[in-house]
Amino acid sequence: MLLATQKSYELLAKYGFFAREICDKCEIVLGAVRFTRHNDSKVYCSRECRGDAHRSSTRRQGRPRKYKTGRERRAAKTRQQQIYRSHPNVEKTVRIQSETKNLQTQKVPVSYLGTRGPGEPLSSSRRS
Repeated sequence: MLLATQKSYELLAKYGFFAREICDKCEIVLGAVRFTRHNDSKVYCSRECRGDAHRSSTRRQGRPRKYKTGRERRAAKTRQQQIYRSHPNVEKTVRIQSETKNLQTQKVPVSYLGTRGPGEPLSSSRRS
């Protein structure tokens, strides 16, 4: 229940805290957590005071699990991969030897790229 403003200030002066509501059953001062019922103006401090402590929470826990354990999930994933890899149209990409042939001989040393000849200017600004 809501406390009168005067009663709230009395609690503040006497105990050092300001409260707006108390439990309708046991009259404990309520903090941030309060228990209510739909279409009911009463406020409670706990499920026990509200009268339904024996009821379980009816929250839905999301989508049901397809596999109950991690072991089942991994086994199904392994089977799925094996089936996918067994199809004849799926194959690993093969490295083509003709494209990588003599790759080492085509590399140019880094020190060679930055040097200029004795007659060349340092900046190559050619205008045509």
